[in-house]
Amino acid sequence: MKNISQKKWFSLSIEKNDSINLDLVYAKLYNYLIGTNEINGKYIFYFDSVNKIKIRKIINSKLKQYTFKIQKLKYENWHKKYQDNFKIISINDNLKIVPYWHDISNENEIDFIRILPGMAFGTGHHETTRLIIESMPKNIRPGDKILDLGAGSGILSIAALKYGASFVKAIEYDKDCEENFIENMNLNNLQSNYSLEIDDVLNNKDYLYDVILVNINKNVILDLLPNIYKYKQDKFKMILSGLLVDDEEVISRLLDDLKFSIINKLKMGEWICLIIE
Repeated sequence: MKNISQKKWFSLSIEKNDSINLDLVYAKLYNYLIGTNEINGKYIFYFDSVNKIKIRKIINSKLKQYTFKIQKLKYENWHKKYQDNFKIISINDNLKIVPYWHDISNENEIDFIRILPGMAFGTGHHETTRLIIESMPKNIRPGDKILDLGAGSGILSIAALKYGASFVKAIEYDKDCEENFIENMNLNNLQSNYSLEIDDVLNNKDYLYDVILVNINKNVILDLLPNIYKYKQDKFKMILSGLLVDDEEVISRLLDDLKFSIINKLKMGEWICLIIE
């Protein structure tokens, strides 16, 4: 695996407007997508440069109704940008997400998640990440064992451990996230109470956990939910996001078919988070 500073990425950006079928864009790009963001009225999608030809083909054949701006990204470019513009995220009165360069030595009355903005682009700024973290205090009990599916940069795993989980098993498909995941764990002094598997979440058959975190797009969730139902333990909760408001109907229908119950729903912007048992 290349050192992160040697890797290259590119981004696609498109102006936000009501005519964009964001679910369609996500579905077509998902297999190559390593991160997203919404900045200054634009949706931004990030990819490894090795996939540029594939992404161009997808745009020209399946997303040709949209006009994207393509921009090359180098580690130094976007990493410096994050240092200049990174906004500290206050999850609640007790927890903040801060970059690794932020001085926390004089802030003793609050807990922090420290992160190195990395190849996974998992900084906590995206609505789906924030929704899941904000739902944790009411749904994770001290000592719970957690399964984090689509773990990315590890930010949800870290938050779960901050809220008292005894162990987190994280699964992430993209091997390029591995280095960033481990760096973030180390920044938060977490070395022994987690595991990371680089694999397709659909291959997993181990669902004997107290809480399952899922932050993946709709199409993968539709395939994933029957697996969870087949292998789950009797009593557990699932915190499900990566979903747009427009996805709720089809997801709810499948949950009902599988005899899952939605016990709560959170919404932020165009995104939703479902609490399920």
